[in-house]
Amino acid sequence: MQPPVLAGVDGTPASLLAAGWAAGEARRLRAPLVLLHGYEALAGTPRLLLGDPGLEHRAAMRLLTDAQAWVRQHYDDIDVVTELAVRPEADLLTEWSRDAQMIVLGSRRPGPVSGFFLGSIGLRVLSRAECPVVLIRSDSAARPQEQEVVAGVPEEEDQAQTLLAFAFQAAATRGVALRAVRAWKLPALFTYEPGLAQHAAENNELEQAHRRELAAVLQPWRKRHPEVEVIEHVEVGPAAEVLVALAASAQLLVVGRSSKPGRRYVGHVAHATIHFADAPIALVPTR
Repeated sequence: MQPPVLAGVDGTPASLLAAGWAAGEARRLRAPLVLLHGYEALAGTPRLLLGDPGLEHRAAMRLLTDAQAWVRQHYDDIDVVTELAVRPEADLLTEWSRDAQMIVLGSRRPGPVSGFFLGSIGLRVLSRAECPVVLIRSDSAARPQEQEVVAGVPEEEDQAQTLLAFAFQAAATRGVALRAVRAWKLPALFTYEPGLAQHAAENNELEQAHRRELAAVLQPWRKRHPEVEVIEHVEVGPAAEVLVALAASAQLLVVGRSSKPGRRYVGHVAHATIHFADAPIALVPTR
């Protein structure tokens, strides 16, 4: 059996949206869907649910069963199960991430404020999960099915492999093109020597070097997925800005994130795309 697709459910419309997106992904991957909810016991806290452990548990269970019923109504051809635990939700999701294909989380972004509102739970999951984490916003979940998958390919080849495995699979299961992006900047020396910068641009040497590197890292993945049309995109500029611009016409943006144990920092490119990219974002852990 395929490893499961996970969705964190907390009773909000955003989490239900994430569950629906995760169900579609589980259908494409022919994988089971697991809806997860964790909560901390509130006994002794009379202002919330009267501090009744039984009432708390029933409310949490009803939250999950309602989400499961909604998914089954709209995706009756997938296997969907639930998991409820009396423990912090971030810990529950992180534990399940060890054997999952991905975790899908929804944004609780209020009103017209731009960006993805991740919250403390989402941030802990994102920095600790061992599988890719997909972030869904209400205004970006429904994208035209013909739109391409965009992947930011890092220069470090070992980091690029995990990201490309996810990106090629996403493009293959959707039957769309994959735009593999390499953003690059002029060396710092050129910032202070305009003449050298002009010379480099005229000879096109730096850009051609990046094109060769990108083509080389993509070659084995092209062979594994000959059905995927690959667009090699090399552009001068900060990686975050380039990817945010391309996300406007993508159905999924795939970005690498730092996954150093014990750190919540996910990398400046991942951080920028979370806040500004107008597309579902898959953040793939890189070592």
